Amino acid sequence: MCNPLAIGIAATAGGTYLKNQAANKADRMAGSAVDEFGKKNLALENEGRAAVDNTTSMFDQNNFGAGQGETTNRLAALFNDTTNSPSKTLPIADGSPAIIADTIASEIANAAAFNKQQNNAMADLQGFGTYLANTINPAMNRSAETGQMVGNMMAGNANVLNAQLRNAKNQAHSPLGDVLQMAGSVGTGYGLKA
Repeated sequence: MCNPLAIGIAATAGGTYLKNQAANKADRMAGSAVDEFGKKNLALENEGRAAVDNTTSMFDQNNFGAGQGETTNRLAALFNDTTNSPSKTLPIADGSPAIIADTIASEIANAAAFNKQQNNAMADLQGFGTYLANTINPAMNRSAETGQMVGNMMAGNANVLNAQLRNAKNQAHSPLGDVLQMAGSVGTGYGLKA
């Protein structure tokens, strides 16, 4: 006849082995899910950080000055094109003294220089605001949108991780291991009584 004690011990050992294998599988699945989560979120974090760093670098003195300078130069050219002084001189009567012609030419040159100075001053004044409104603000908005998108994706990754960890936990359950351990316990108990 079979030895119930030996069968009980073997069944308990077999059940323990199966349950241990299931637990190890669950640990590997959970570890893999956590590693994948970390890699995905690190990539997303780097993407978000790059967007913020890009916008932040626009405020660096050299970058900001260069960008504002380009905007100011563009505006100055536009202003000077629209307010250029006439290149023709005023008609003067024949026989007028040269001093009149020279004075008219001098005043036209002075007016052109004043217009250019005023246009450059207005371009300097508006260059700062225009650069902020047309370049910096859109960059800041894009950076904020990227940060929000990255945050939403990271939250979504956390939900996926939660599902993967629950699945891994469910894999740790071994019904056959439970049955073998129960049978082993009964067999061992019976074998010890006999």
